[in-house]
Amino acid sequence: MDPYKYLNIRFNPDGSLTRNGGARLLPPAPAGEPVGGDGPTRRIVHSSDAPLNDANGTTVRLFVPSGAGDGGRLPLVLYFHGGGYVLFRAASEPFHNTCTALAAATPAVVASVDYRLAPEHRLPAAFEDAADAVRWARSYAAGSPGRPLFLMGSHAGASIAFRAALAAVDEGLQLRGLILNQPHHGGVKRTAAEESSVDDRVLPLPANDLLWELALPLGADRDHEYCNPETMLAGVEAARLRKLPPCLVLGRRKDPPRDRQRTLVEALQKAGVTVEAQLDGAGYHAMELFKQDRAAEFIAQVADFVRRHAGDVHATARSRL
Repeated sequence: MDPYKYLNIRFNPDGSLTRNGGARLLPPAPAGEPVGGDGPTRRIVHSSDAPLNDANGTTVRLFVPSGAGDGGRLPLVLYFHGGGYVLFRAASEPFHNTCTALAAATPAVVASVDYRLAPEHRLPAAFEDAADAVRWARSYAAGSPGRPLFLMGSHAGASIAFRAALAAVDEGLQLRGLILNQPHHGGVKRTAAEESSVDDRVLPLPANDLLWELALPLGADRDHEYCNPETMLAGVEAARLRKLPPCLVLGRRKDPPRDRQRTLVEALQKAGVTVEAQLDGAGYHAMELFKQDRAAEFIAQVADFVRRHAGDVHATARSRL
């Protein structure tokens, strides 16, 4: 197969990428958009874009559920979207809708980071943008002392969230939880799951390899620490890992990176991190983005984790809605 054709992209002579088609980009909805039908679970979620780093052109899309004013002391979930570091934006319809649903269901303020994409900005650019986002979250949360802070990412965004969490706790920032949805990793030597994914219906092996080729620093292979979890973890002391908050790690039975997700979970558990691992979800990679039943299941899992770990602060804020 031609992975460029499959991903609907074209590599240009200047090193940039033409991204054809793809998900529709949605504008923010400051007046609000309804979530949850017409029953008692219906909420209005207001969204707006805020600058993150003007020099890099990065922004944050903020989702605030109705009835909370400026969000009060609702949990703040700092979210990083997926796309192999190459595709999608915070405004891309599947991820915009995910954040809207999560803000309404939890309820929580969700801040989705529009980080720089490769190959125009190869790794570690996205990790640097995540560090900016953590500083932004610290400032935002300071306006409401006691606001619980969570970091979350889906797919490649989960790997961004993991690195951002390490940086955050190194700086003494208190996190209530870390949510890693189908972390996207790789390596030169194929795992059994990767070997069987040559014709995967969502993330076929040639497309997966191309995403890494476009995202990694020039000259790096898939054993680089930005890709291979074993290489990454080899450079992180157990004492540093132990600083991480409780983690929710979600996976799917037919997700090509699933073996490497287990490697990450085992390392966290060995270091003494509290991990809730639910790695046997039904279906394929990123299925929650295009299957309504999987989306509802995913939102329920994350909302439950946030509510349990936000503690009394969240219970009080929830009662106001």
